[in-house]
Amino acid sequence: MRKLTYLAVFEPTETGYSVYFPDLPGCASYGEGFEEAQRQAVDALGLHLYGLEKDGDKIPFPSKEPRVDPETTNGYMISPVTVFPDIVRNELDNRVGY
Repeated sequence: MRKLTYLAVFEPTETGYSVYFPDLPGCASYGEGFEEAQRQAVDALGLHLYGLEKDGDKIPFPSKEPRVDPETTNGYMISPVTVFPDIVRNELDNRVGY
């Protein structure tokens, strides 16, 4: 089973953490606490990769060191986020009414 891991930047905000994936422009998320931000990051990553596959776009190779946006707030953390694209695809493709 295919497994993909990308590095995410968890940026502290006044109300939680915003999350972005430097390797995947447009893939971002948010959580009121770090654990929620991690869960939301998994969902965002899975949905983003699913959309790329559905659109026939190439999935970028995960980098070993992310390029952190210079405007990222101090105190940010970098953490790996892993998804299983085949499981995400099966779940989304098998939803009733979609």
